[in-house]
Amino acid sequence: MAKERFQEFNERKNNDKCLDDTVNERKRLTDEEARLEIKKLLGPIEISHVKSLPKVKRNEVLRKVKAIEGVSLRQAGRIFGVSINLIFKA
Repeated sequence: MAKERFQEFNERKNNDKCLDDTVNERKRLTDEEARLEIKKLLGPIEISHVKSLPKVKRNEVLRKVKAIEGVSLRQAGRIFGVSINLIFKA
């Protein structure tokens, strides 16, 4: 009896979501999409000028970029031409 109940339980359909499934649902932007979002955020500041901004201003900009949904730290580093550690520490 227990074996049958166990088998029925294991074969029962459900709508459970695993943690791995929720990770894949996160929206990731392509580099081009990320670049467009960053340009919107920067306004008149050119992407290439960000790394030469004074440290306080640069970090302020990088913190805002980190808040953009779908932009990874590695991706932001590539776009700005800076290390991922600089993005992480901002």
